[in-house]
Amino acid sequence: MRLVWLGALLVLVGLRLGATPVLADVLLGETVEERAVNGAKEYIKKNNLKNPSLTMLMIARFKNALPALTKQWEELTGVKMKFVEVNYADSAAKIMAEAVAKTGAYDIFNQFPSVVPDAAGAGMILPLDEYAAKGQPDFSGMESSLRAQQSYHSKLYFLLLSGDQLMLVLRKDLLELPGAKEEFQTRYGREPGCPDTLAQWEQLAEFFHTKKGQTRWGKTFDYDLYGALGYRSMNSSHRHFPAYFGGLFFDKEMRPRLNTPQGLQAIKAFSSIVQYMPPDIQSWGTPQIYANAESKIKGQQLSCPIPGVQVDGKLVRRSPQAAGTGYMVSRYSKHPELAYYFLQWLTGPTKGDEAIAHPQGFWDPMRRSNLTHEAILAKFGQQFVEATLENTKYVTSPLMLPGNEAYFHVLDKYLALVMQGTISPEEGAKKIDEGWNKVTDDLGRQEQIKLWRSSVESGMYIDKF
Repeated sequence: MRLVWLGALLVLVGLRLGATPVLADVLLGETVEERAVNGAKEYIKKNNLKNPSLTMLMIARFKNALPALTKQWEELTGVKMKFVEVNYADSAAKIMAEAVAKTGAYDIFNQFPSVVPDAAGAGMILPLDEYAAKGQPDFSGMESSLRAQQSYHSKLYFLLLSGDQLMLVLRKDLLELPGAKEEFQTRYGREPGCPDTLAQWEQLAEFFHTKKGQTRWGKTFDYDLYGALGYRSMNSSHRHFPAYFGGLFFDKEMRPRLNTPQGLQAIKAFSSIVQYMPPDIQSWGTPQIYANAESKIKGQQLSCPIPGVQVDGKLVRRSPQAAGTGYMVSRYSKHPELAYYFLQWLTGPTKGDEAIAHPQGFWDPMRRSNLTHEAILAKFGQQFVEATLENTKYVTSPLMLPGNEAYFHVLDKYLALVMQGTISPEEGAKKIDEGWNKVTDDLGRQEQIKLWRSSVESGMYIDKF
């Protein structure tokens, strides 16, 4: 079956951290990359290393671009990079397995920021502040909420290279069909285009949703045209739902806020638009969405910032960080400082932009410097890059707490039951709150409260208590 849709929420980019206090002698070098190279050379000389190498547990989708970059690193420093490829769905489990095995087989882990709380809690990854004090990474050019996601409990653990926040992409070829614009404006009182709210996105989905064989705007559709596409499956719904809630999931005492008018409205809206998505959307994960979201109509996409919701009479846009590819240093690495210098070099402003621009790369725009980088603009298109960087203003972190997968599972489970019509939105909201309270109690409420407050105060969710 050929699947086509008007609007899809895409996974995009962007992260960065605040300035690191100077705790040690700063390495020589005018740029981030120069200091990283000098730090690596100094470390190799000091430790009299011969043929040094580092091993990364790498998400397989980056295998086509990373070798070209690491070859440059080897030429500059003599450090050879080795890779162990893993599917992203299995990566987190392999990282946590190393916390038990302690083999020291990996120096660097490639994953998402959401893995940091459990990995740090297990003592699996190292805080990088001491090394950053010497290398002085540059985290400017990124929005503050993105920078904050690189830290956990006030310590730097994670260096981001791709943010993967959600935004909206529409098909211009459908928006511009003769007569469609006028018919939409007559029905809804505005022109079709980037919506301000998620409710307006659902109106677009409703309007353009078309059955195979129908003739509309002078065109007979020989395929089903679905009005919308977005994360709606187990293990995925939690990636999109924060856009509908528009605020913090818990209060200062970690009391859940889903069984409230705000939460209930979010659940209803999240479930309502499913009627305009493919009928098996609840079985779609990232691989299915990526495979189908690659439009064959080049240049006919309109990229939009994430639509928002009304909260207390104000428009609130929150773009969930659906993934956020970055890098961590293993506590059991034989050369953690050397591993850090490689990561500072790779994720720095100059080399990071080169990675994002790589034709076979899987990293997305995330820094303001991307707006004027010719190769990045050529790869993605100027309108896409501009919309992406505008969207980073609204990025909110995934739940950065120990046991976050348990919280995600509860949310996904009851959202699925609501979407299936098995339970009501009211029952779903009640069950989510009950489930979240149980997770918090099981993990230790007082410690969770402390970590929750710390993460909120860091600014990673934008919203404050």
